[in-house]
Amino acid sequence: MTGWRGAVVGAALALAAGGCAHAPASPGDALAAFGAALARGDLRAAYALTSGELQRRMPFQAFAAGFQGAGADVPALGQRLQAEAPRVPPRVEVELATGERVPLLFERGGWRVDGPVYEAWGQETPRAAVRTFVRALDARRYDVLLRLVPDRDRGALTADGLRAFWEGRDADRHRQLLLKVRAALATPLVEAGDEAHLPLGGDGEVRLAREPGGWKIEGLGEE
Repeated sequence: MTGWRGAVVGAALALAAGGCAHAPASPGDALAAFGAALARGDLRAAYALTSGELQRRMPFQAFAAGFQGAGADVPALGQRLQAEAPRVPPRVEVELATGERVPLLFERGGWRVDGPVYEAWGQETPRAAVRTFVRALDARRYDVLLRLVPDRDRGALTADGLRAFWEGRDADRHRQLLLKVRAALATPLVEAGDEAHLPLGGDGEVRLAREPGGWKIEGLGEE
C-alpha cells in the first residue's frame, strides 16, 4: 500500500488510537483532519497526521511524490475525504498475538469494547480450535477435548479415555507437546479449503479439518 492510500489508512488508525494529545477522537475525525490538510494543499500537515510506522517506511519526499503526476488534484482528493469522513464507522478491531479479535467502538467520548472478546471453546476457525485444545487441556476439560476429535475417529472414545491418555504414563511427554502447541499459537497457520496446518517448529504440526460442527484436530505432532 503506497501513496495517499497508505497515508489515509495510517492517519486514521494512528489518530483513532490516540497517538497525540490533540488527535481526533474517531477514525472519521482522523480522516476529516487528513482530508482538510490535503484540501488546503498542506502536505506537511497531512504527513504529520500519518502514523509513525508509515513515516519510518516512507520519508516525506516519497509521501509528497505520491500526490504528484499528471492529473493529480490534491485539494479535490482532500475534499472527497472530508465528504466521506462522516460515513466512516467509529469502530476498529485489534488482533491479539493468539488470533483473538477485540472490537472497539467510539461511544460517549471514549473507546469501548464492542463484542465478545473471549470464547473459551470456539471451533469456528482453525486457530480458534487450537486455542480451545490448549485451554481444554489446561483446564482438564476432556469433555471439551472430545469435541475436537474428528467424527470418524470418535467411536467409543470418551472424556475419561482422553483423560487416561493425557494424564497417564506418558504425561510428561504429552506436557512437552502441549508446550510446543502453545508456543505455536501466535505463528502463521496455513489454511487451504477444509484443511489447515500449524507447524510446530521442526517437531511436526497440528493438522486440522473442517467438519459441520467446526474445525477438528486430525493429527498432532507427527512429522
